[in-house]
Amino acid sequence: MVEKQIFPILEFDASRTAKIEPSYIIKPKDVPPYCVINYFGDVIEKRLTEGQLTKVAQLFSATVTLPVYITKHNDQPVGIIQGYVGSAGAAAQLEELIALGFTRFIACGAAGTLQKGISLGGLIIPNAAIRDEGTSYHYMPPSREARCDHAVLETIATCLRKRHIPYVMGKTWTTDAFYRETEEKIALRRSEGCLCVEMETATYFAVSRFRNVAFGQILYGGDDLSGIEWDSRNYNSCKDIRSKIVDLAMEICLNL
Repeated sequence: MVEKQIFPILEFDASRTAKIEPSYIIKPKDVPPYCVINYFGDVIEKRLTEGQLTKVAQLFSATVTLPVYITKHNDQPVGIIQGYVGSAGAAAQLEELIALGFTRFIACGAAGTLQKGISLGGLIIPNAAIRDEGTSYHYMPPSREARCDHAVLETIATCLRKRHIPYVMGKTWTTDAFYRETEEKIALRRSEGCLCVEMETATYFAVSRFRNVAFGQILYGGDDLSGIEWDSRNYNSCKDIRSKIVDLAMEICLNL
């Protein structure tokens, strides 16, 4: 029985079934276990134009329809889809991808940097996320952080070391409020050791844990919040970096 708490966000229900399950809406497809959730729309558009992607399904919402594609990496099939921004949409999308039949995921995107010294395009591997969003509280009991599975982190680190790719691994801050990243909040998160800020990671960790699937994430240093003033660093212009990160995500995903 769920007991009423002072704040509704604390009323976690450990029941394994809900009134609406993803399987009621999404039917399984013949897909590989591997899927990359990609936050770089330009990469998908380019590869679609080049004939590298085959559409196998579509995920619908009230405002957008996102195709699910299959591509090849090292002659092995891998799913790829553009990710939703924000925890609620990201959770629903991950649920539906699992219902389709995918079980091993790498997400890749950009994040705002909170610590000095993280360069534009530098790789960040989140091993934990501050749960300053709402969706994760529906998938795991209240706590300060959600953590990435250790075996997944080892796989990511091994692949990066093998390729001699530099990276930093550490904590991220997941928020729902892009326009409420205040000086005081940034200072607090920095004091907790957060390397960056984004809007999905804590939820991804919580949903993947609840559904018992493998999930990891690769972020790159985007805009900079570590200084006196915000610096966009024109991070969306890093097209070559973004394409390489997608390829890297596929390689890692195939090793999960």
